Amino acid sequence: MTNPSRHIINNNAVVLLHEIYGINDHIRRIRDEWLGREFDVYTPALFPHMAPFAYAQQDEAYRHFSDNVGFNPISVVSLLSELRAKYTRLLVVGYSVGATLAWLAARNDLCDGVICYYGSRIRQHSDFAPSCPALVIIARYEPAFDTVVMQQELQKFPSVQCAMFDAYHGFCDADNPVFDNGLERQASAKVSAFTNTILSAKLLTEFV
Repeated sequence: MTNPSRHIINNNAVVLLHEIYGINDHIRRIRDEWLGREFDVYTPALFPHMAPFAYAQQDEAYRHFSDNVGFNPISVVSLLSELRAKYTRLLVVGYSVGATLAWLAARNDLCDGVICYYGSRIRQHSDFAPSCPALVIIARYEPAFDTVVMQQELQKFPSVQCAMFDAYHGFCDADNPVFDNGLERQASAKVSAFTNTILSAKLLTEFV
């Protein structure tokens, strides 16, 4: 996991959780985007790896993730616990399996918001919502399940926003063959609006 004792630069922070492939160029680009928004960014390695898996190694990468991590959020919760007192606003952002881990970790009252990109396994944990506002970005075309049913389940929770895009899993990753630049921009706008709402709400409470 990323060392939370490093020098703190900003008032706000993001814990960024990667996909089954590890910390690759996509995750590093997303890290830089959040740094540009004046957030400190923590990108924990969810499993030991010297180099990320290639997209062509999807099956091998998923086995490695399952064998070494699975969907136990304890390490993410531990990191959030260490960071909570250090930052005014703390968000968790996850992609795919990282999105499901973000969803699970966010029910512990340790973060101010959670953003989940195409976390398909969230459907198996739709009996509860995180204890903070959540934005779930869904790709319509998922071969393993009905995304409309998942959206309907999650929208039962007032604190959860679901945004369905006419795209495939991975559409926000410029290195993925299914990348869609226009839809990625729309998703990014949703994320910016969601984040600004959280920051504004937090700012208002400081003056109450």
